[in-house]
Amino acid sequence: MPRSSATAKQKVVTELRRAEILTAATKVFGNKGFDDTLMDEIARAAGLAKGTLYLYFKSKDDIYQAVVRHALAQVDALTQQHVDASPTFAARFSAFIRVRIAFWQDHHLLYRVILSMGRAPQYRKKSIGWQREAVSYLVRVMEEGAAAREIPPQDFLAAAWMTMDAIRGANERRVFADCDSNTVEQDVEALTSLLLQAVQPRQS
Repeated sequence: MPRSSATAKQKVVTELRRAEILTAATKVFGNKGFDDTLMDEIARAAGLAKGTLYLYFKSKDDIYQAVVRHALAQVDALTQQHVDASPTFAARFSAFIRVRIAFWQDHHLLYRVILSMGRAPQYRKKSIGWQREAVSYLVRVMEEGAAAREIPPQDFLAAAWMTMDAIRGANERRVFADCDSNTVEQDVEALTSLLLQAVQPRQS
């Protein structure tokens, strides 16, 4: 087999194995939390020897960060897909909020871990950094809305961060408040209505 073909095949195998590890680690972190998760448990869930696991990730922290980046890549892709399919700024704004509430509702155990870890000193800056790409994307959506004269010019960066903060607050309440009976759609509608009044004020 030519060296280039062998290298390409090895790359595919490596990426597949990493994906399998991240899927297994997501379940273990979600069920046990970061502190109580052991590398042995991740390896067992992935069907690997512990030594093999270390060939792909050097530490539990390394795996955790990869799990978060993988989840964020998924939610970002879904967000763009639904936003791009929406015809107006209001619909795009609502789609942005809906995806980011519905996704984490489906992955609520992992979201609990991310919220808890995000408060740890070593993860505070990373947590903000992980959100920055979504904020930048929302700024572009708002700028396009302004260019189409659907919303007035404003401090879009501040508006995007406040939107993200509001979504995070809604998600945190949903995953920690067992007494909350609101559906995803009810929360999306309430949050969208409130935030749209801020970025798209009614004409007097």
